[in-house]
Order: sequence, then C-alpha cells, then structure tokens
Amino acid sequence: MFYFLSKVLYALVAPVSIIIILMLIYAFTRIKSYFYWALGLLIFFTNPFFAQVIMGWYEVAPVVIKKDQKYDAIILPGGFVTNYEIEGQLRVNFSDGNDRMMQAIDLFKRGVSKKIIYTAGSDTIFGAFRAEAEMGRLFLLKCGIPDSCIIIETKSINTYQNAAFTQKLLAKIDPNYASKKYLLVTAGFHMRRAKACFEKAGIPCDTYSTDLRSIRNKDSVLNTIIPTYGGLQNWTILLKEWIGMVVYEMKGYV
Repeated sequence: MFYFLSKVLYALVAPVSIIIILMLIYAFTRIKSYFYWALGLLIFFTNPFFAQVIMGWYEVAPVVIKKDQKYDAIILPGGFVTNYEIEGQLRVNFSDGNDRMMQAIDLFKRGVSKKIIYTAGSDTIFGAFRAEAEMGRLFLLKCGIPDSCIIIETKSINTYQNAAFTQKLLAKIDPNYASKKYLLVTAGFHMRRAKACFEKAGIPCDTYSTDLRSIRNKDSVLNTIIPTYGGLQNWTILLKEWIGMVVYEMKGYV
C-alpha cells in the first residue's frame, strides 16, 4: 500500500501535474491568475539553467577510484531494467538510468571489486515477468561477469527495501558483513537517499555517483536558455527525491 500511495503522491506533485491542475482550474473558473501561474511554472520548469544549477547542488559529486582502492562488493540498486516477452522470449529493456550498470561493470572489470550485489525486485503495480535483478544478472553474465561474482536480491521494490533486504542477505552470507567495504553505485540524484538507507541498515558504503544530469547540455549558452523537456524532467526527479527523503525520515528509514 505504501508503495502504491507513494507513486500516486509523486504523480500529483510532478511539475506537469501541477501545471495541468492549474490549467483545469482556469478552464472551469476563467480566473486568469491560474493561467498566469501555469504559464510561469511551465517557463520556469522547462528552463534548463535553473534545473541544472539545483540538480548540481543536490547531486552527490562523482569521485575517482584510485588503483589501490578495493571493495568487498559493489552494491547496485535497480530501477532501470524492465522486461517483456516477444514470441516466447524474454527481452531486457533498459531505461535512461542504466549508466549505473555500465559503471558497475566497468568498476568490476578494473578490479575494484570481485562481487556485484544487484538489488531489485519486480514492479508490483505493472507486474514485470521476472524480478529486475534476475534479468539484470543475465545481462551481467553476457558482459563476462562470472556467475560466482554476482549476488542478487529479488524482493525489494523501493530504496528502503533495497537496503533492508540486502542487509538480511549479507547477514546470511557473512556474519561479519558490517566490517566490510562496500561501494554504492547509483545515480547522483538518488545517492543521498540511497546512502542514508544503506547506512541506516548497517551497511557502511562509499559512493560512486552515475547518471550525472547536472553536467548535460553545457556545451553552449543556447542550451541553457532554450526551454527543454530535460529541464522539466530534472525538476520532476528532484521533487520526487525531496519528497522521498522527507517521507523516509518520517518513517525512520534514514
């Protein structure tokens, strides 16, 4: 129920939803202030400059992993893989957030860690055919990651559960898990909430931010002025993260 309600809340406070609600109120009342508010918010939310500045402030900065830095495991939270069936065959479908998987594979190939912990279940609303971590594991195998180096957690459906269920899994595998070194690999905008959840669960971890949205489209002045969907998308992500952090603090998840 909490998962479903959180999705509804995120949808209601999304910039597009707010603008649509204001326009609907204007359509039925003809009170011009609602129209001006909708227009003003549309201009503001689609401006890439403001979106990138705030995103850059909120994102956890990327780090450079030195050659001598080693970790007992790379923790990879899901949320970027779905699957669908074509003529009896399951196919993996990646979203634009799959940079974290590519970075995790790169880190593994560079010898930063010999283990990847992939934590992601299936969407209970839309009912994916299989847990995301199961499908992601198949892709990791195709990329040359040995099966013995992959640990999957297949029940979690949000960031809190990613951390809580990973902790339970690690406790079964190694009683001394809390003394090990972990590298958390996720999107920069998601890192604050994710790190807080994992450390609350007793899993100390360093951060490795991916999918850095604040550095996109900075190659020209025009790209910071012309209204874009990217600006709107960044604000949608930020509002979701801020609300998520507040709710998690209220529930004691972080």
